[in-house]
Amino acid sequence: MKLLENTLLRAGQIRSIEGTPCFDEQVIETFLQAPYDPLTSFEGPPNYSLQRGGRGKDHPRYGRFVYALARHYQPDYVVEVGTFAGGTAVGFANALIENGHGRLLCIDQDSYSHGTFPEVVQRNLQRVGLPSEQLQLCCGDSKTWLPDLANDLSEKVGIVLIDGDHTFAGARTDIQNALPLVKPGGLILVHDVDRGRSMDEATEAHPHPVYEAFHSVVQEQHLDWCILKFIRKHLGIIRVGRSPSQTKQSVA
Repeated sequence: MKLLENTLLRAGQIRSIEGTPCFDEQVIETFLQAPYDPLTSFEGPPNYSLQRGGRGKDHPRYGRFVYALARHYQPDYVVEVGTFAGGTAVGFANALIENGHGRLLCIDQDSYSHGTFPEVVQRNLQRVGLPSEQLQLCCGDSKTWLPDLANDLSEKVGIVLIDGDHTFAGARTDIQNALPLVKPGGLILVHDVDRGRSMDEATEAHPHPVYEAFHSVVQEQHLDWCILKFIRKHLGIIRVGRSPSQTKQSVA
């Protein structure tokens, strides 16, 4: 796997990898061959000030990377918590279209920039061309939605992306609630697993809340993990190597 890390470093896509890569090496070839931006006509949230139409400078990389994961693993279901305007959802959507199957379920309560979810996300996914039957937009709190989805999708989801509540308790709960959804060998991605920048949700007890939540779950559940350190925000990856039904059930 050292070759995998060196390939990404030489390509200028990451700064380093923490932990041992827990995804197939073929993902990197797909990632590097994919277009840099999954949707050049991307529409950002209304009245949002970030460059690149409401996306930070790393977001095209994330969209491209999740595209590569979904293209390689061919999931029947992808669940995304914290979709916002759809910066990563467009990457997943492109892969599902090319795969010819799979559904994307996006969860958000539109608390970050009002008027973005589901309206802007829906328009971006229409630009990509994702058929309506392959999409479900779930408006509300992930702490309710993830346990509800587990009733129907237990151990059926190939990839879950967590990018919602960035408090320690909130991130930990989302990761724990995602575990029963994921099939053995599936992946949980966690955005903002980063000790290198300050976060509004930081507390004295948890100065790096998402990073700490990520590690508390992988250590408790003895799961394989790695962290891809992109330019500004990092992406944690958890591989669920055993049946998630052996883990704790949903957390309130």
